[in-house]
Amino acid sequence: MNTQYLTLCFVLTLLLPLSSAMNSCHSKQIPAMYVFGDSLIDCGNNNHLPGGGATFFPYGIDFIGGKPTGRATNGKTVVDFLALHLGLPLAPAYLGLSNHQRNKIGEGINYASGGSGILPDTNNVTSLTLDKQIKFFHRTVKHNLPKLFSEKQKVEKHISESLFFVSTGVNDYFHNGIFRGDRKLALYLLNEFSLRIQRLYSLGARKFFVNNVPPAGCFPSKAVHNRPRGKCDEKINKAITFYNRRLPEVLHELQSKLPGFTFVHSDLYRYLMEMRETGNSYGILETWKPCCPNTIYGDLKCHPNTVPCPNRNTHLFFDDHPTQIANQIYATRCFNEATICKPSGLKLF
Repeated sequence: MNTQYLTLCFVLTLLLPLSSAMNSCHSKQIPAMYVFGDSLIDCGNNNHLPGGGATFFPYGIDFIGGKPTGRATNGKTVVDFLALHLGLPLAPAYLGLSNHQRNKIGEGINYASGGSGILPDTNNVTSLTLDKQIKFFHRTVKHNLPKLFSEKQKVEKHISESLFFVSTGVNDYFHNGIFRGDRKLALYLLNEFSLRIQRLYSLGARKFFVNNVPPAGCFPSKAVHNRPRGKCDEKINKAITFYNRRLPEVLHELQSKLPGFTFVHSDLYRYLMEMRETGNSYGILETWKPCCPNTIYGDLKCHPNTVPCPNRNTHLFFDDHPTQIANQIYATRCFNEATICKPSGLKLF
């Protein structure tokens, strides 16, 4: 296969305005997107919690207006790009909306919270647990959507046609910053994850987009401590791989017993691992060092007014989270490659 041709096609895709290039190919087959998970896709819920969120510069430096929004990156998240692909507006953070505003939103809400996990005890003081996120969606179903749709059947139809994006699990592998993963934990997480997906299903959800767990052993804060420097922590990645290998099985099991259950399984782990090796073909020249801070010394945290790397488009990671360009490449590859995103009864691309 001609790799130069593929690279050219990819570059042309990035140059096209997403809102026009993507929306022209897709009707509103998906009326709304409801988002659940952690900091990979949090768009501002943590701004309203005691621990705070990514509310300071240089977060958001490349977002619309160049201001921080609560997204833990320099610009858009993968959820944002998926929304553009589906012709939807960017889903607003639930905690940032008044009840009056919630009554008027029919194109999706983001409940994701940085630091959260599958388990109720994962960072439950500083983030919205997945249980709390689902509880807030239950409120949306019970109190807000009925204000927008006059009949119960219309609410049910709306929910069944909407997309439920779920990306969670990595934070459950760490307790007070210390890695705690093993096979027993992975099996427990898979069972707990399944129960929560079933809870969303009981509320009417039928279409799911599920990310697997990213390779946390390759995050800059972990890779910097290995030798040679920049090498992934294989102990962490091995434990996560055990979970990821079984996640599709869990989803297929749910599909076999829940009528109308459809999903897209998205291999975030594979994508980030591949980008460490092939990122230069997309212009990603730095595949393990963070952009903020623009150093490999110190605590490797992005602090207020830290000077980031001058060109975020050459970095895979902004801090421990992917850069906007990495999210965009991920979304584009997801739309075009069955190796990254594998649908099962659900066609989005």
